[in-house]
Parts: sequence; C-alpha cells; structure tokens
Amino acid sequence: MQINRTHDTFYAQESHKHNTKESFKYIAKKARESLERYAIFGGGGGKILDIGCSNGDFLFYLSEIFPNAELSGVDILPTLLEKTKTDFLALQRPCPTLYLGDIVSGEGLPKMKFDMVFFNGVVGIFDDLQKPLEHFCSLIAPNGVGYIWGVFNPFPLDVFVKSRAVGATHLESGWNIHSQASLRIMLKNLGYNAVFYDDFEIGIDLPQSDDYLRTWTFKLENGKRAIINGLGIIHSFVLVEVRSDCT
Repeated sequence: MQINRTHDTFYAQESHKHNTKESFKYIAKKARESLERYAIFGGGGGKILDIGCSNGDFLFYLSEIFPNAELSGVDILPTLLEKTKTDFLALQRPCPTLYLGDIVSGEGLPKMKFDMVFFNGVVGIFDDLQKPLEHFCSLIAPNGVGYIWGVFNPFPLDVFVKSRAVGATHLESGWNIHSQASLRIMLKNLGYNAVFYDDFEIGIDLPQSDDYLRTWTFKLENGKRAIINGLGIIHSFVLVEVRSDCT
C-alpha cells in the first residue's frame, strides 16, 4: 500500500503567529541559553535556518526573539512557503529567505551554513534518518548549534507508525518514534554530540478536534498534562541539542 504524507497541507489554511505555541517558547528559550553558553552569534545577528518551516509560524516567533538575525526557512511544499510569504507581508514583517528543498535528497537546500539550525517536528516522518541527519548536520556552521524537536523513545527501540483513515487507500506517515540511542549513534558517526532535554511540560489545555491526527491534552493523576492524538500514542516531546564534537 502506498505511503503518503498529506496531513501537513492543513497548515496552509491556518496561522498561529499571534498565538505562539508552547513548544516554540520552550525551544526558543533553550536556543537563547545556548547563545551565551557557546557565544554562537559572536556579537552579531547570526544566521538561523528552520528546516520544515511549514507556514512560517516558528520563523515569525524567531523574528521577535532574534530581531537582528538573518532568517531562512526550508520546506518541501510550495503552498506552505507561499503561506509564509503572505503572512509576513500582511503583518509587515520582513520575509525570511525561503527555499523549496528536500532534506532527504538534499535538492534545493541552501549552500551556506548557519549558526543555528532548527528541525522541528519533522523526523517522525522518516523511517530512515541517515540522509535527513546528514543534510541537517551539513547546514550547521563549525561553531553553530542544531536543535531537533520530536518524540524520541528513551528505550533502545525504534518504533515505526503508520495510520490509515477509514475508507482511505493510502497509509499516512509522520509519527515514528526513533530511539534516543539510535539518534545519538547516528549523530556521533557524523561527528556530532547530542544532548537530550526532556523537561518540556505543556502549560495549557489543547481541545480535541475533528481531525484525530491533531494532538490534544488530558490531565494525569499528578495534575500534569499529557499530549495524545487519535493514534492512541502519548507524545513525550524531547529537544535534542546538536553540536560538533570538534568545537
């Protein structure tokens, strides 16, 4: 049966540029901390890339957090890049440099390197992370840092997930749970170290929608919120900080 990734098309019809996601705040907080720890921007604005930038919501938030940075984004869907341009223009914000690119093949990716590279909510799409990670690491400047946001298994098991809506003729990808161990080994073989941050806690309630692949929250016995979707899998998000082991 054919495997497609069609679910991301809904981002072309929505925007959260004035309703920042909790995950964006968490990721940006860790990124700000890395600036001082590693002196990444060297006193300047720095170059930042968002891989899988979707409709530009995270880039828009980054433009507020790092107003002097040179922002760029990559996505494989032209409709999402058009949405990014439209929203930035409508909000009178300078539009980032946008690339129509494929993180697996490397086609269309920027030729330069960046001080900070984000790869948010994308790795779960891929069964094989080797090529995406190779291209991700190749875009990080020698003294730069990369961040991967996703759901990673703390146990040494890689979990591959596909879904099929009732009546559909294809399988939908996007929710694989690669193990932290596998990711660490692959990055190490590429010459990079990985630090895993697993302290993210969502602070708001997310309601369930009619789209069962969208996430929602429910309360645990300890009062904390857990994130889930119609696949019945708890989403324990982790942020992975990636740095060259030569820096």
